[in-house]
Amino acid sequence: MKPAALRRRLLDLIGTRRLTELADLSDADITALNDLAFQHRLQPLLHHQHRAHPDLPVVLARSWNSAFRYQALLALGQRTELERTFGLLRMAGFAPLALKGAWLSRYAYPHAALRPMRDIDLLLDSESVIPAFARLEANGYHLIEPPELPLAALVRTDKHLPPLLSPGGVVVELHHRLWEPNGRLDHASPAMIDAAVRAAAVTEADGLDYPTPLDMLAHLIVHAVYGHRLDCGPLLLADVDCLLQVRSISWPTFWSRARTEGWDRGARLVLALVERYRAGVRIDWVDEAPVPLAQLDGAADLLLQDLDRRQSAGVLASVRRRGWQGLFDRITGRRRLAGGGTVKRDMEVAGGFATWANARWRRTAGDLAHGATRQQGMALAQLSAWLDKTCD
Repeated sequence: MKPAALRRRLLDLIGTRRLTELADLSDADITALNDLAFQHRLQPLLHHQHRAHPDLPVVLARSWNSAFRYQALLALGQRTELERTFGLLRMAGFAPLALKGAWLSRYAYPHAALRPMRDIDLLLDSESVIPAFARLEANGYHLIEPPELPLAALVRTDKHLPPLLSPGGVVVELHHRLWEPNGRLDHASPAMIDAAVRAAAVTEADGLDYPTPLDMLAHLIVHAVYGHRLDCGPLLLADVDCLLQVRSISWPTFWSRARTEGWDRGARLVLALVERYRAGVRIDWVDEAPVPLAQLDGAADLLLQDLDRRQSAGVLASVRRRGWQGLFDRITGRRRLAGGGTVKRDMEVAGGFATWANARWRRTAGDLAHGATRQQGMALAQLSAWLDKTCD
């Protein structure tokens, strides 16, 4: 089976609209499908959805069941570290909000194992994030690798500080923005809403603070589409579906905010994908225009883009979107913001600029020799262009 057809088969499997055909898969197809599911953290959810599938190959049944059991144990440790980290920061006078996976795994999914987390994301404000970072370091959390920029520069140009490893072995990221500031990406970033999100936070039954359901949905959309151009994978579809099953959304308010804050196109795209693949989703489109079919098909492909080549594809996308300026910024490690001003990465942590540039561009050149990488880069650029359009 061709890679594109296999990716579409996996999208159907993560969906809930129909029973997906499995009997026609070859041994090579089964291996490739399982590798793709592992790469995108889909195995536990696939186990939950398809453990009773009449044609589920034994090798997939065993692998997905094993991944579910492993993730169930891992989720217990992550929950312990989340509560420990939250408590440390609160006792020191900070007011963190837990984001995305922390809430989804506990309150939206039937079992925490179905929603694997790579790390724990906590939102603070830009004034308190560095002191909070220092507080964690003083309590045994440590940097995984040296940062490429001073912390103060990262507060200016990034959405989070470098990841820390907790004493219990869980990665923790302290965010000071929900998404990247304008000028950092190949398309415009939505308006910053962090202060309003923190002010409206809700305390759940576990005693931790989280964004409201509407803010959670907005964050999922912007993070996936604007921040990552969908390389976060098909878990996004289940995230949105499960959130909407357990929490109500005021759709007129949702769409009004999406237009005002500049993430309405991303919202239309994500919700159309969810509606395509997940059954029983209740979305009130009000008077929103449908997403063009070609754009929707392209976005579906990007949900399972090759993660090993995304950096090289991103280089091509930047060149197509921002010309030589985009290429220059990537070569020199510059981070540019709207309204002027740049910050340059410290290449010493990568062995110096010459070493970093040589390694990066040798790999990029090799990747771009493959037509699939070039196609991926063009699709990323096309998505950025569509997000910046003012009308269809």
